[in-house]
Amino acid sequence: MLPAPKIETDPHLILPDDWVVLQTAHDSASRILGRSPKTHPYADRLARQIFRLFDLGHRDPAIIAAIAAQTERVRAGHSDNRNKALTLVPWANERV
Repeated sequence: MLPAPKIETDPHLILPDDWVVLQTAHDSASRILGRSPKTHPYADRLARQIFRLFDLGHRDPAIIAAIAAQTERVRAGHSDNRNKALTLVPWANERV
């Protein structure tokens, strides 16, 4: 009996269901930010952030949208008190 052929898939292959997740996340993030998902100057940057999160394994469009919108707020300098970016701090026993 011959071994099953090794099937290599393209890591950037996006299935129709994946497109739904990506589009929903982009639309939701744009809505959170109060801007157009098509005509805003940074719509492409937001899309790249959503793709990056998707490539990291996130599949929930609400979570992707929230993280992407927060990233955009931080990049634009519009972070409010409720949505502050995480600040890295040294370990308790690490010298500063």
